[in-house]
Amino acid sequence: MSIDSTMLYERSRPSVARREDIGLTPSEACRLIAICIDLIDLTAKVTGKIDPAVASIVGYARDEALAQALETGS
Repeated sequence: MSIDSTMLYERSRPSVARREDIGLTPSEACRLIAICIDLIDLTAKVTGKIDPAVASIVGYARDEALAQALETGS
């Protein structure tokens, strides 16, 4: 294996985050989830202009994410 291919292999390996390194407060986690749901919503709107069928699938994913977030937050 050449040096170049070894370097590519090293870059392609996923890094493993340790749980203690991630320090989100509950408030930050809720904010992050809200941002993600907003991004899914915007994606559904833009996708709807290109392909309404795919937009409905993305919309379904948004609804599922929102339902899970509300269920977890309760």
